Amino acid sequence: MKAKLISVTGVWILILIFGSCEKDELETQDFSESFNNGMIKSYSSEAVLKWNNAILVIDDLFPPPAEAKIYTMVTLAMHDALNNIVPKYETYALNNSSVNAKDLSKKNISHVADAAVAQAAHDVLIALYPSSTESANDLLSSSLAAITNDEYKQKGIEIGQNAASAILTKRQNDIPLGFSTYNEGSVPGTHQSNYMPWLMENAPIWPANAVYASNLAQLTPFGIKTSNQFRARPPYAIDSPEYTADYEETNRLGCTGCTERTAEQTQLGTFWIENLSSSMNRIGRLLAVNKNLNGWETARLLAITQMAQIDAIISSFEGKYHYKYWRPITAIRAGDSDGNDNTSSDLAWTTDFVTPPTPEYPSTHAETGGAAAEVFKLFFGTDNISFSMTSPYYLPGVEKDISSFSQVANEAALSRIYIGYHFRNAVEQGLLEGRKLGKYVYNNNLREL
Repeated sequence: MKAKLISVTGVWILILIFGSCEKDELETQDFSESFNNGMIKSYSSEAVLKWNNAILVIDDLFPPPAEAKIYTMVTLAMHDALNNIVPKYETYALNNSSVNAKDLSKKNISHVADAAVAQAAHDVLIALYPSSTESANDLLSSSLAAITNDEYKQKGIEIGQNAASAILTKRQNDIPLGFSTYNEGSVPGTHQSNYMPWLMENAPIWPANAVYASNLAQLTPFGIKTSNQFRARPPYAIDSPEYTADYEETNRLGCTGCTERTAEQTQLGTFWIENLSSSMNRIGRLLAVNKNLNGWETARLLAITQMAQIDAIISSFEGKYHYKYWRPITAIRAGDSDGNDNTSSDLAWTTDFVTPPTPEYPSTHAETGGAAAEVFKLFFGTDNISFSMTSPYYLPGVEKDISSFSQVANEAALSRIYIGYHFRNAVEQGLLEGRKLGKYVYNNNLREL
């Protein structure tokens, strides 16, 4: 009886001891999370924004896919570096599951983080764009020289190197993007590279009848599952009334010197002409400052935005080369022979800007704009945030007042009609799929741990 009684008592004592341990562990965990969050909140966005600014050397130099891919990989490297100092969010390439931040404090966190951000961004940028090496080396030297604690500086350098190496290794088998000849015949409705300058060879940059990145659907996405996960529905048949309406709209509003296009529409087309990876990056930077985001938040915002940009490009290009739909510049010049009795040719029809060497449907600009708008809306918990922005490359000094992220997406989409690049259906479907894609990328990547 005594033995049994002791055994029962012993069990209860053991249970009480275990209960006490569990409580201590929870309290320790809560303290650790609170302490880590305090360190994170104390770290400003200054270094992240400084190195994000360094990426601007690529702006207006590459086609949208190549530019967006560089933006994505550099911003992800900075994000991964910070989250291998103090794990706050999921990483993309450098695993942070075993990271321990017990040796860090608010006093030394900036030494490690500044070095890690600088080294990670530097290494990826010069690997992807070697022409930036001199300026990136100078910025790295000045960034590291400003860090006074050598021990923590070296720790940060190593983390940054590892973050850069991890993402470069993960993407090392990515296919190259370039121009190729595209001979799909002359069937009405099918893309034809029969407009300048892509009609004529420009060796060694592109061959005659060139298109760009016809293999982009084979590039592994960054945040979605497959390139066709958000494929737009099929475009309109060219003998349909819907196509006729779109044809007439772009014919009237998208040409050089179109008399029916308003001054506001003309400005809108020019304002949003640049690659949206650059535009959306500037918006992200602006919002990070306006909302006083810390370094971890800023790195995540910029990285998840660019992840959505490159995936929207991959997705839209998959649709482009799946449907192989013709551009307005080809369609309007062939209006008399397209099988649609309600369209007529204008052999002299042209656009103010060079039409891209890719099929028309869906609009990449609309899809990337929609994706970014959805990411911003989810990140900040609202669509309605006001700010002002400029378009420095094509309308320098012109400032636009923005009242919502939806305004950004809608204007960027419609702008492609006013410069004659797209029909309305392409921008509406691109915008729709972009929003779906942006939501998926945000909800499934770089999430809070």
